[in-house]
Amino acid sequence: MPNFKEADFYYGAVLSMLISKNVNPILIENNNDRQVYDLTTNKNEYRAFIKYRTLKKKIKTDNYNSWDFNLINDYDELKRYINEGKNVLLFLVCGSSNLKESELAILNKDEIMKIFNNQKKTITISRKKHERAFRIAMGGGRDNALPIKNDRFEELFS
Repeated sequence: MPNFKEADFYYGAVLSMLISKNVNPILIENNNDRQVYDLTTNKNEYRAFIKYRTLKKKIKTDNYNSWDFNLINDYDELKRYINEGKNVLLFLVCGSSNLKESELAILNKDEIMKIFNNQKKTITISRKKHERAFRIAMGGGRDNALPIKNDRFEELFS
């Protein structure tokens, strides 16, 4: 009998959300660090990278969550797809010990290139409670961070 891997729960949650919006995912690449899909909707096609972190960073304040994502192994491939004109999305599943409190951030190709142009291959993404956007640290504190809409999924797939 096959056993589930931890990654199956995080990737499966994203796939469930996509399928519920009539998005057709086709698996391109699968490993423990990421999954890559071609997504087709009635309006667009996307190349989607899905990465996850199981737990948020330990921070002293309760109203602030933060996760680290390593893009070193994805850098060349993401950049190549963007240069080829693919409509690239980077899904970051930000896990929590209480799974239903996990969050999803989606970066578009312009945001990915801003990160890469800032020489970043490892990112920290965070969100304060009740804030309407995630933030990716770009140096210089939260005021200089790259904002990422927290409702991007609905914007893209509704």
